[in-house]
Amino acid sequence: MQQDIVIFAPHQDDEILGAYEIIRQQPEHTYVVFLTNGDYEGAEVAKTRWHESRKALTHLGVPEDHMIALGYADTGMPREVSFLWRLWHEGDQTLVPSHVGAHTYHPDGGKEYHLAHWGAHAAYTRLAVLADVRGVLEDIRPGTIYVTNEDDVHGDHAAAPLFVCAAIDQMADYTPTIYRYHVHGGDDERWPNRTGDVFEKPLNLDESQWESRVSVPVEDQKDFLETLESFQSQWRDAEYMTAFIKKEQIFYREKK
Repeated sequence: MQQDIVIFAPHQDDEILGAYEIIRQQPEHTYVVFLTNGDYEGAEVAKTRWHESRKALTHLGVPEDHMIALGYADTGMPREVSFLWRLWHEGDQTLVPSHVGAHTYHPDGGKEYHLAHWGAHAAYTRLAVLADVRGVLEDIRPGTIYVTNEDDVHGDHAAAPLFVCAAIDQMADYTPTIYRYHVHGGDDERWPNRTGDVFEKPLNLDESQWESRVSVPVEDQKDFLETLESFQSQWRDAEYMTAFIKKEQIFYREKK
């Protein structure tokens, strides 16, 4: 029996940039969990980004009900302003509001995870994020999890694996395989490398982690590009985004 996969994406497009090939190979067994709404530029852009991810994932064959919005905020890349990074370092019940609001919401007007499962929006607290991540994992019990890397420059990306691993630690008799993927490698103008069809080491990645990387061959680079073109709201960074289209995707297995 094939086990399900969960991909945690801090923002809409991270799931394709980091794990396109994983999704393409097993779309019906893949769930994508969006930790934030990608609403750094406002709720209307968040709605657009949700539709872009839905278009990309539908193209790959992922059922729409396998897209899960946790509905938290996106307040920028540097760790000192990043929403999830700041929340991780706050007290469990400390409220961290954003420029959009102070509780979870679905970017397309539906029910985000907390509202659908517990009947109320969640306040923007560390404890709420942890409860939602744990709830998703208890619901699905995936055999394999993909999540961004703690060494990633973006604070949301760096905090995501901290929440995921903390949630797993709270669960009894559950030991999934965890792989991390990298999206921001220290300088978006230099990484991913703009030339060559394999990845060079991200500038901010530990050498030992790089040496233990797992390379997954990308079977159809043209389809990868077509899928990425779903994200027109982010296409101002097209050179950066298309630099991810190589003959491989790279993952780093979590050692727990």
